[in-house]
Amino acid sequence: MSKHYDIIIIGSGPAGQKAAVQAAKANKKVALVEADKVLGGACVHRGTIPSKTLRENALRIAGLRHHAELFSFSLRPDMEMAALIDNMHSVISAHDEYINNQIQRNKIERILGRASFVDKNTIDISMPGGATDQLTADYFVIATGSVPRQVDNIEVDHEYVYDSDSILSMMYLPQTLTVLGGGVIASEYASIFASLGVRVTMIDRYPRPLGFLDKALTDRFVHAFESEGARFIPNANVTRVYWDGVSQVITELEDGTIYRSEKLLSAAGRVSNIKGLNIENVGLALNDRGIIPVDRHCRTAIENIYAAGDVIGPPHWLLPLWSRAVVPVVRPWVWIWVK
Repeated sequence: MSKHYDIIIIGSGPAGQKAAVQAAKANKKVALVEADKVLGGACVHRGTIPSKTLRENALRIAGLRHHAELFSFSLRPDMEMAALIDNMHSVISAHDEYINNQIQRNKIERILGRASFVDKNTIDISMPGGATDQLTADYFVIATGSVPRQVDNIEVDHEYVYDSDSILSMMYLPQTLTVLGGGVIASEYASIFASLGVRVTMIDRYPRPLGFLDKALTDRFVHAFESEGARFIPNANVTRVYWDGVSQVITELEDGTIYRSEKLLSAAGRVSNIKGLNIENVGLALNDRGIIPVDRHCRTAIENIYAAGDVIGPPHWLLPLWSRAVVPVVRPWVWIWVK
């Protein structure tokens, strides 16, 4: 017999975590389903928390390097990356412990496994080791986040060509890095590695990065970025990316230009993570922007199923502003990199 809950949350990232806690505080019987053995989702383990930790430490190292001659010391590049990764894991571990304690304190049942909709009140759970279970609920919240968008002509191997999740697994600083894309993720990582002394080339098909910002801000960003010794290549269409089998990643552009680098980051944005969720079984589908459409209360087309977080795209109140390109600086890191 399947176990019944008032609310089942699928995904333990910021949206899922907060939905579960609020439901528990409203005296509901809550289950939190997570496919990873750790809580927090991509935000904690592969996205926001790691990248912001890396950014802050990169700024500290850049400051130390700037004053190295004054204090007569030097920083070994291999030690720099090792220290950055070690500190990043410490921050992630602390955040994971905090979330675990919060879930336990609020008596939320944690379920390790992959969820798949059977109908609007039922999900199957595939657990580690091959075991399965079935759960029912009055309400569901889909908070499964997003995954890096894959580009047809770019094969990500996570060793030479990375995406925005696997870039954090790089264990040493390359001398050169190519970043494809001009959005928030591309601009942030390009800036971080440039600040660490890596020669970065950022290539984008648009005339300027961060196109949702005012042109004066993006001009300042590009100026600060190139002041670090980096390059921004606008209006460029990438036709092919491949590792040469020896030591370099080759990026070929439509106009015949070739760029070479030790590593490459493909940052083509992110798409809703619904793999295996079988939302079509309840009559849901992604819209033309690749996200689950919801109303202003985050309710989907199915009355008892809600969705929140990256799986529904950026905050809805920002979309009209972005389209007019009059958004003020909405990401704190922009102030740091636009000097």
